[in-house]
Amino acid sequence: MFRSLNSRLLFSYVVIILVCLALVGLGLLLFVRSSPLWTRAASQRLEDAERATMQSLLQEGLQQALTKEQFRALLAQAAEEHNVRILLLDDTGKIRFDTEGEWLRRDFSAMAQLRPPFPPRLQGVFRDTEGQRWAFVGNVLPGDGRQRQVLVFASPPTPLLLLVWFASNLLPPLAQAGAVALVLSILLALLISRSVGAPLRRVARAAEGIARGEIGARAPISGPTEVRGLARSFNTMADQVEAAQRSQRDFVANVSHELKTPLTSIQGFSQALLDGAAATPQAKTRAARVIHEEANRMRRLVDELLTLARFDAGQMVLARDPVELGPLLQRCVEKLAPQAEAADAALELNVAGRLRVTGDRDRLAQVFANLLDNSLAHTPAGGKVTIAAQLAEKHIVKVTVTDTGAGIPADALSRIFERFYQVDKSRGRSRGGRPERRPEPAEGRSRGAGLGLAITKEIVEAHGGAIAAESVVGLGSKFTVRLPVCAQET
Repeated sequence: MFRSLNSRLLFSYVVIILVCLALVGLGLLLFVRSSPLWTRAASQRLEDAERATMQSLLQEGLQQALTKEQFRALLAQAAEEHNVRILLLDDTGKIRFDTEGEWLRRDFSAMAQLRPPFPPRLQGVFRDTEGQRWAFVGNVLPGDGRQRQVLVFASPPTPLLLLVWFASNLLPPLAQAGAVALVLSILLALLISRSVGAPLRRVARAAEGIARGEIGARAPISGPTEVRGLARSFNTMADQVEAAQRSQRDFVANVSHELKTPLTSIQGFSQALLDGAAATPQAKTRAARVIHEEANRMRRLVDELLTLARFDAGQMVLARDPVELGPLLQRCVEKLAPQAEAADAALELNVAGRLRVTGDRDRLAQVFANLLDNSLAHTPAGGKVTIAAQLAEKHIVKVTVTDTGAGIPADALSRIFERFYQVDKSRGRSRGGRPERRPEPAEGRSRGAGLGLAITKEIVEAHGGAIAAESVVGLGSKFTVRLPVCAQET
């Protein structure tokens, strides 16, 4: 019950209407209680009792045909029947008879603030000695003119009387207004529930479509602002899911390709060794070297994939030690100096002053070694690779790696940090239009799998930094790494 949006909105509107009606009714009761309407309701009741009693007296021939005891007994009977209090006053206003017997000989004129002689008709409100309000009506009884008596009917305006008067006078129109409001609230609830429920149902259908494998399903953006926001968030999530699945498919395809190539080489050369096709010592050595190199290539690929998996799972633990960049960059340059010499490329280092950052020394060395290795691999003979570090801002150290290579096309520049993405087009299979940057490696040097820049980006961001690439085709490329300065330096 009340599980659907329609039923909940309908129930909430009905409850609101009922609560509003109850508050309005309570407000009217409080208003009537403090207004003359309450006294008027009590007076009306007293007048009805007075008329009935006077008719009884007329039927009995008034008090001339009745003894004093019979007359007072008749008054007591009338008071009990009509639930009122009957007083009999003399011409001075003193109470001579009281059906309750409590106010005998009291001065009613003082209580009601009246002065004798009394008019033929009395009506008003008075307070007794305890402060309680009483409504009363009175009538002068016919007599000989010398000893006139006044018959007074009194009653306190009780809450029950108020409720009876309210039920007979105000409740019917209030109930009619409530019925109209209830019908209108039902119609309004249906309209609102449809305007909200229909877009939500469309979002639900889109979600069910994605669950069935319809990755392209999207929710139309319509309805109230909150529902439109939900639809936009859902579509954003669906785009991310589609991108993740596409990335997963590409990942499987790329890993399969990267593993297939070395496995094919290992299988071919090992088969040659088993079949005796590699009979000469030189052929055996070459086969063993290729098998060794391809095995190392597979190991590096697995290590890089494990590193990325740790970053994705948040399990990569990095040291947080003060690291001086000058000596670290010097060691990276020295490590890659033989590669630069073999490529006939100049490798230059420029460090402006003593620069320190906080981080993992080995991982930072991996970052700059990857960038230098990448630049040297794409710098032609006679070219130059420069790595420079300086304080860019008060709390930021900037390290740039610049080469004079062929450059990166503009359409590929924004994707070079994606996993397995390579700018070189010389690979043996198509990547769905993806260009690849690296040329075929020279003999004795294995080509990377396109994970180096992705790992570099993960490491830099894990240190609270950022990495960016700039390139002009035909002039070269520049990679910029920005890292926060060591806290001890600030």
